Amino acid sequence: MADYYMTLRELLKNGDVERYTDSENRKEGLYQGGKLIYGDDIASESAIKEVIKPEVHLVLFGAGHIAKAIYDLSVLLGMKITVFDERPEILNEERFPNAERILMPYEDIFKSDFSFFRPYYIILTHGHAHDKNALRYCLNRSYSYLGMIGSKGKVASTLNDLREEGFSDEKLSGVHAPIGLKIGAQSPEEIAISIMAEVIGEYRKDKNLVNISPDYLRAVSSKRGIAVRIIEKRGSAPRAIGSELFVTEDKCYGTIGGGAIELKAEEVARGLLKDEEVFLVKEHRLSSKGDLGMICGGDVTLLYQLRAPK
Repeated sequence: MADYYMTLRELLKNGDVERYTDSENRKEGLYQGGKLIYGDDIASESAIKEVIKPEVHLVLFGAGHIAKAIYDLSVLLGMKITVFDERPEILNEERFPNAERILMPYEDIFKSDFSFFRPYYIILTHGHAHDKNALRYCLNRSYSYLGMIGSKGKVASTLNDLREEGFSDEKLSGVHAPIGLKIGAQSPEEIAISIMAEVIGEYRKDKNLVNISPDYLRAVSSKRGIAVRIIEKRGSAPRAIGSELFVTEDKCYGTIGGGAIELKAEEVARGLLKDEEVFLVKEHRLSSKGDLGMICGGDVTLLYQLRAPK
């Protein structure tokens, strides 16, 4: 059987993945499009279901005032962001210090291929022609979200042009345009909030959402270690269900919240590394009166599994 993490990474290239875990019977299965792809076919109604998506990566076409406001929000939310533009006076380190900045003529951008992993495309260039070319470029690629700024008239004209080029109504119907939630936004900052609210609504629409970094999946796919995952939580536990820590003999990847819970998980995981088969479910109480004595309170149930390249 192929490596778990490599399989998950390849599946995420094509769409979201549903993961079912039956801890009572020590089974787990990865599904996509309703079909079992990896692991066990789980019929139990008590199985834990998670929807796995790649981490949010914003890719902006345009570095103007709205893009700058979106960038500021992305930093606040801890999101990965890339910004394209051809104008060095506005796409620079001073305005976008923590972004990946790609400064090149748009005509060259649209001839290039970038290794983005199902990004969230946001189109807000300084010209109608650039917007249409950017939209065409994005429609020909895999993405998690695609939105374009503009008036209803401009949007309708652009979509009609692309429809005449051969893009189907089904494909075009997935474009968020005009972009953003309708909140009466006027200023660049308000417009940025409306756009980011729509983006958040897109990736938060599924219950028990898990955002996983493709870089994390690639890093751990060739290593032997114990995957520690939160499968249940109650109260104010520091991380969401699906948060994962990967523990090898000499290093850790990912996080389940830091502090005492993470130190305890590392200790337990390293004690399990000598075993050839691991599927351990362990509950921890985080309150000051619990086994970890944390001030945040709440309880978490952790699943410890051995993962090793095949």
